[in-house]
Amino acid sequence: MLGAALTAMWLEVSGASVTYTASVRVDSRVRSNEDPAEDAPTLAADTDFTPILGLERREGNTSLQLDYAPRISLREVTARARTEVQHIGRFAALWRPERGLSFRLSEELVLGSVNLLTLDALPSLDPDPIDPDGPIRPPQGGGPLQPLPEADTVHFLSSATSLTGETGWLGRRWQLSGTTGFTVSGGLDGPAREAVPLQYGPRLDVSLSHALTSLSAITTSAAATYARFSTGANNTVVTLTESWTGRMTRRTALEAGAGASIVHTVTAPGGVEPDPAPRTEVLPNLTLAVGHRIPSRTADFDGRLGLRVSPFTDRLTARVYPRADLTATGTWALGPRVRVGTTAGTAFAVGGATGDRLVSGGVTASWILNTWMSVDADTRGTWSRSPELPAARFQWAAVLGLSLRQTGIL
Repeated sequence: MLGAALTAMWLEVSGASVTYTASVRVDSRVRSNEDPAEDAPTLAADTDFTPILGLERREGNTSLQLDYAPRISLREVTARARTEVQHIGRFAALWRPERGLSFRLSEELVLGSVNLLTLDALPSLDPDPIDPDGPIRPPQGGGPLQPLPEADTVHFLSSATSLTGETGWLGRRWQLSGTTGFTVSGGLDGPAREAVPLQYGPRLDVSLSHALTSLSAITTSAAATYARFSTGANNTVVTLTESWTGRMTRRTALEAGAGASIVHTVTAPGGVEPDPAPRTEVLPNLTLAVGHRIPSRTADFDGRLGLRVSPFTDRLTARVYPRADLTATGTWALGPRVRVGTTAGTAFAVGGATGDRLVSGGVTASWILNTWMSVDADTRGTWSRSPELPAARFQWAAVLGLSLRQTGIL
C-alpha cells in the first residue's frame, strides 16, 4: 500500500510543473548589547546562517508552494557565544476554479529562539532576483513600529492561518474579497511570556472595491479581530473604513481613508492599567499617503510618505490606544544590479492616551553580483520611550550579508 501511494504521488508530481529554489544567506551583525550584566561589553556581534528551500507545483488552475528556512544564529561571538535556532516555514495553496474567482489558503509559522532586539525582519520566503531576500529586510512599508521587550532572547511561536477569496462576479469594475484566519503569537514558556505574552484569536476582513476610472477606485472595508492574551487580558476591535486611491499624474499616487473602530477591552488582573474594569470606546481610523516615482536609467526613485491614525494593540502589555504612525520610505535603483533603500518612522499615542513613543530609521543596500550571488548591507536604529520604563532606550545594528541562490525544474 505504501509503495503504491508513493508511486502515485511521484507520477502526480512528475506530471505537473515543479520548480525549486535553494538559497543560503550568511549575515554578520554588530549591534548594541542589551545585556544588563556589569561586565557585559557595549557591543555585541552575531552571525546568522539561513538556508532556504522552496518547492512550487503548478498544474492547471492550482498551485502549491512550500518553503522552509531554519535560521541558525551564533550570538555574541566575541563574548559569551551561544547558538539559537529558529524554524520558519510557509505553505500556500492557490485555486482558481473559474475566471474571476480565486481562493488562497496559507499558513506561516515561526518557532524557536527569537532575538527581538536585533531589529531585523524575518527572512523573506519570496526571493526576488531584483531585490534579494534576507533576514535584514525591513518590514514592508516601514512598519508598523513595535515596542521592544526588555528580554534579550525569547522562545517564540508565531502562527498565522488564513483563507482568502476574491471574485469579480459583481461586474467588470467591482472586486469583492474576504479573508478569515486565526493567529497565535508570543512566548512559549513562562519566562518568555513574561517578556512577550502569548496572544491568539480569529480575524475577519471583507472589502468591496469599485473602480471609478482607470486611475482611481473606492473601497469599503469591514474588519473584526479578537485577541486573548496569556495575562488574562483580551480585546475586540471592529472597524469600518472607506478609502480612495488614485493617480494624480503618471508619477504621483494618493491614498486617503477614514473610518471608525469600536474597541472593547478587558485588562489583565493586576496589570498596569489603573482602572481594571472593561471599557468600550470608539476610536478614529484615518489614512493618508502619497507615493511618487522619478524614473531614470541610472537612479530610478520610488518613494512613499504615509500617515495613519488607528487603534494599536501593544503586544507587550495588551493595551489598546489610538496611535499615529508616520512612515517614509525611498528606494533608488542605481542601474539593474544596485539598489539602495531608506526607511524612517515615528509612532506615538494621540487623543490624550499614554503609550510608547518610537523613532526608527535605517539604510539598506543590495548589490547583485550575478544571477546567483548578491551582497546586502543594512544599518538601522530605534529609539523608544515607554511609560513603564524609567529611561529611554536606543538600539542599533549594522549587518553585512551574502546570499547564494539557485533555481530549477525538478
